[in-house]
Amino acid sequence: MKPISKYRKNQIIYLSAIFFLFAVLIVFLEYHREKRYRVNALNNELDGYTVLINNYINRYLPDEKYLSTGLDSIIRIFPDKNIRTTVIGPDGKVWYDTEVKNIAAMENHLLRPEVQMALKYQTGSDIRVSASTGIKYYYFARHFGRYFIRMSVVYNIEARQIIEPARFPLLLIVLVFFITSLVLIWVTDKFGESVAALKKFTLKALADKPIDEDLTFPESELGIIGKDIVGIYQKLNNSRHALLSEKEKLLRHLNLLDEGIAIFSKEKKVITNNRHFIQYINLLSEKLIYSAEDIFLIQDFSPLIGFIQTYTGEEVNDQGTQPSYEISIHKNGRFYNARCVLFSDKSFEIILRDTTKPAKRKLIKQQMTENIAHELKTPVSSIKGLLETVLESKPDKAIRKDFIRRAYSQTCRLADLIDDISLLTNIEEAGNLYPVEKVNLWKVVNNVMDDLRVQINEHRINTESNIPEDVEIKGNPVLLYSIFRNLFDNSINHAGKNITVRISKYLEDTQYYYFSFSDTGIGVPDQDIPRLFERFYRVDKSRDRKSGGTGLGLSIVKNAVLFHKGEISVKNRKEGGLEFLFSISRELK
Repeated sequence: MKPISKYRKNQIIYLSAIFFLFAVLIVFLEYHREKRYRVNALNNELDGYTVLINNYINRYLPDEKYLSTGLDSIIRIFPDKNIRTTVIGPDGKVWYDTEVKNIAAMENHLLRPEVQMALKYQTGSDIRVSASTGIKYYYFARHFGRYFIRMSVVYNIEARQIIEPARFPLLLIVLVFFITSLVLIWVTDKFGESVAALKKFTLKALADKPIDEDLTFPESELGIIGKDIVGIYQKLNNSRHALLSEKEKLLRHLNLLDEGIAIFSKEKKVITNNRHFIQYINLLSEKLIYSAEDIFLIQDFSPLIGFIQTYTGEEVNDQGTQPSYEISIHKNGRFYNARCVLFSDKSFEIILRDTTKPAKRKLIKQQMTENIAHELKTPVSSIKGLLETVLESKPDKAIRKDFIRRAYSQTCRLADLIDDISLLTNIEEAGNLYPVEKVNLWKVVNNVMDDLRVQINEHRINTESNIPEDVEIKGNPVLLYSIFRNLFDNSINHAGKNITVRISKYLEDTQYYYFSFSDTGIGVPDQDIPRLFERFYRVDKSRDRKSGGTGLGLSIVKNAVLFHKGEISVKNRKEGGLEFLFSISRELK
């Protein structure tokens, strides 16, 4: 047996209570209506006796002293011998009574309820025990001006049967109401069963819980509607899960694209965006951007923003050709393309592309080979020249020692160059050989600053690190160390003295950490920005190679970032100096 739900239980209780009260009300009204009808019938009969007696008195008994003998004769002919007759004067004094012979001893009857009622309404009635006889009567009195005539009927079983309505019809009414209520409760219970099933379904649907297979509906119209609702919900739920799956695929796809993409509502609230979008607008902004919505605060996007404001206030044609607008932005030595497409619901999409044309891969390899040959030739030629001088000219001991020291210095430079080339080659060609483990970036940055403490102090560099102590990345510790080491080396060697170097984690999501590495140094010309990550590229061609390093530091940084599934960009700061923006995947798989 299925348990009765709270709704169905309440429904049964409420309906039972309503029908019970309704039945009681009907029985009560019917009882009083029938009783009033019977009392009126009895009053009419008794009133007929009073009229007969009044006519007799007016015709044959003009003096009250003849009432006793005169009325006895007419009362004897009444068919009902149990009727008591009383004549009461206007002052309440009893003139005549068929049951009491000594009327002089009777109380004044002016204040009797039926007399007072007759005095006011001409007729009156009451049921009580007589003070004169001690018998319970039903009294009926009528006022005839100079006296009252009262007829009394003994209130026994017979009189009660005359006045009181029959109980059987009332019981029959109650029985009919009871049967009707049972039928209606059964009908409403079937209705309630459908409602209870719908309520159970609604609660599960709101809580996003699976719908029970045993959720059954009765074979009624409401039950059929309930089944249809559940079927429609399950179809919609399946469609919703399919849409969520497609949305997840779309988001993954967006994050794999090279373009920066963001979708906004018509109120300019971001719906979704990929990581490239934040990266690109940071390159075009004068300050760090944390939300895609901040694009509307960047001056370079003013034409695009004006287009959006113009068209979001108009009806958008949904005939396959949505309004769109495209602008080009040139900043920090790079070119970007920004395109906006409006949809029919006035939401819109902004796509950012880095349109800076990279050098052809073949040219890069050719330049790399030439650069490697050139960079290797310089220290090798120096070492060869120094050693030939020592061997052929046979200088004195001090000069020979100086030549050997200089040759050793060039040998060390050659070794560093070979190590850097080897590191770059390994990252590109054999990246799977680097072991992956959990690395605390806060410790990595502090280790780099400790290792470079002498150079930092020599150049009077102030360092600020805003990387939380709990930032951990699953990556390669050597390559992560090389990222921050080479960025520091670049600032130490080329930014100048008395500068400040700042490192911060400015953003994070479920997949990436985003970092900023900046200095307050001299910066570089805008035309050199796009080439800073090229191998052996130097901004100052006449720079002393000793202070300039191997020329591979920033190339190593870029490849190490790419190894960790991130991206890196660089721009000149408005206040002066360079700022590197890069992302690193939280976990390599």
